[in-house]
Amino acid sequence: MLTEPSRFDGSLAHLKSAAGALAALAVPAMRKDFLVDPYQVLEARVAGAGGVLVILRLVPRDELTALLDCAAALGLFVLLEAFDAHDIALMHELIAAHRGGNQLLAGVNCRDLATLKIEPQRLIELAPLLPKSVPRVAESGVVSAADAARVVAAGYSMALVGSALMQGKDPGALAAQLLAAGRAARRTT
Repeated sequence: MLTEPSRFDGSLAHLKSAAGALAALAVPAMRKDFLVDPYQVLEARVAGAGGVLVILRLVPRDELTALLDCAAALGLFVLLEAFDAHDIALMHELIAAHRGGNQLLAGVNCRDLATLKIEPQRLIELAPLLPKSVPRVAESGVVSAADAARVVAAGYSMALVGSALMQGKDPGALAAQLLAAGRAARRTT
């Protein structure tokens, strides 16, 4: 759940509402924001989040470690977000050094943070560089069943598809199509 208020109209109240609704389904909510301080990880937990997004290029290495340590102490999963090979190299280091009992996920975001333009080919180009020891997440760029099948074939096991669902006329139908295509691709991969 987006919680950044000025650029994305998000809030911690939205996260709390989503976490409450998803709890009945045993699905964790994730705080998707520009996290730079462990206090924000604590806020996420208080709002009911089961995990947080950590953008690797956003903060220095020692602060990344502090974010991961805080998330581990709170039992939150962490989606490590990369945009290029340099970010992925850092991701490998962080995963190798991680001693927490919480789940780490390796994500590639194909949305340019400066322009917000989506570059779907980035998902395919960077997939071979991702760690194989943790689940891989395709972030942005998955808007159709064909896209879902393509990222599964590239080695991703999950996808973030918020924008596609929010902009679609029938989000339930689109979600069902994405899941069906992803599962079918997984069976043939």
